[in-house]
Amino acid sequence: MLFNSYAFTFAFLPIVLILFGLFARSGRQLLTAGFVILASLFFYGWWNWHYLFLFGFSIGFNYLWSLILAPADQDIADTASRVRRRQMLMGAGVAVNLALLGYFKYRNFFVGNLGAALGTHWNLPPLVLPLAVSFFTFEQITYLSASFRGEPGTGDFTSYCMFITFFPHLIAGPIVRYSEIYPQFNRHTRFELSAANLTDGLMIFAIGLFKKVIIADTFRDICNPIFAHAGPFSFGDAWGAALAFCLEIYFDFSGYSDMAIGIARMFGVKFPENFDSPYQSRDLIQFWRRWHITLSFFLRDYLYIPLGGNRRGEARHYLNLMATMVLGGLWHGANWTFIVWGALHGLGLSLNHVRRKSAWKLPAPAASAVTFIFVTIAWVFFRAPTFSEAANLLHAMAGLSHSTVVHKYSIHAHQLARIAIGLAIVLFFPNRQKLLSRQWSSDWAYAAAFAILMAASTMTMANPPPFIYFQF
Repeated sequence: MLFNSYAFTFAFLPIVLILFGLFARSGRQLLTAGFVILASLFFYGWWNWHYLFLFGFSIGFNYLWSLILAPADQDIADTASRVRRRQMLMGAGVAVNLALLGYFKYRNFFVGNLGAALGTHWNLPPLVLPLAVSFFTFEQITYLSASFRGEPGTGDFTSYCMFITFFPHLIAGPIVRYSEIYPQFNRHTRFELSAANLTDGLMIFAIGLFKKVIIADTFRDICNPIFAHAGPFSFGDAWGAALAFCLEIYFDFSGYSDMAIGIARMFGVKFPENFDSPYQSRDLIQFWRRWHITLSFFLRDYLYIPLGGNRRGEARHYLNLMATMVLGGLWHGANWTFIVWGALHGLGLSLNHVRRKSAWKLPAPAASAVTFIFVTIAWVFFRAPTFSEAANLLHAMAGLSHSTVVHKYSIHAHQLARIAIGLAIVLFFPNRQKLLSRQWSSDWAYAAAFAILMAASTMTMANPPPFIYFQF
């Protein structure tokens, strides 16, 4: 069920909120928690109920494994052998989760590449990627880690199920940690629907919906025809398509994140922010602190730091950066183009760290421009389905194609104007967090802004395209 669909916006969400409020007023926390879990499972099963069994296996396995991982009682000191045993069990639990993800997401990729290397071909039956498997796998790893450390609330099955299944973040994040959610939302919580949470949540949801259906989908219609064509491309069409996708993926995913944050706020839960004007960054280090923030923290804490981070010498530091970003690229999709995208960012981050240690600095506007251009060029590999198509587009972006052919998919003046407006918004305007932190002139102005956003969005939701990150 898509957040940007009539079924969700005008049926599922209002019904769940009303019933949640009624259960909360009864004062029966366990019943309310059970309702949240069942509603979230219904939300997940709406897409394909068969994968509820896979999701159920993941929930059951990880909860039982978390009990095994839990540290001994405080009055019984962990011996060195027990610590090693628990570390091995932690590794085994992570391996099972990654194996599940690997089978469904990377089976065809690895088998296809192995077959190509050996000169053979294996016919594999088609396999549909289960919805949200990448995201709930990462959530499970964070829970196992919390259990390993003995964080408060681990071992509570109902609270654990609420954390994993809670539908606002179930499909595409933000990636949250158990320690962030448990204090706010567990089976002992005094649940309630408050006017303040509903008001804030609805506005954040409306902004996210507007970003998706009004802004992101407009750029989708500009870039998709060009990325679907083999070329040749003109210089303007190539850059127009790259910039349009740059804007589409930002407004699409930040819009989804806003909607998820807004929905959670309606239930009284504060999710961490996932975007903070990333295209205004002055280098790639800053970019990855402002783009898909929760994924960046996950990769840092569960991959980069365990690899050694920057603690084992300069060469190892850069190798760890490269490995982290390459694996981060592979997480986005089973294609060599994603690996190259990750490698480019790994190389860029390494160069940024070298530059920060030197006395050489670019003026702020130039640094921002270089960073944005680098990110835009890298997006070509992220979006293009093959290397040849990426090469064709990059060739034209470098001004080497000399094509003057006008196609039916060529970018027109009114589309260039939209791209220019989109660039002005992401490069110079305040983001949603800053806008909502300002004092509104009146409640009427706030209500009018909400009504305009929702009215404009709901008129274009008849055939909603999925969010880009649903495929990951």
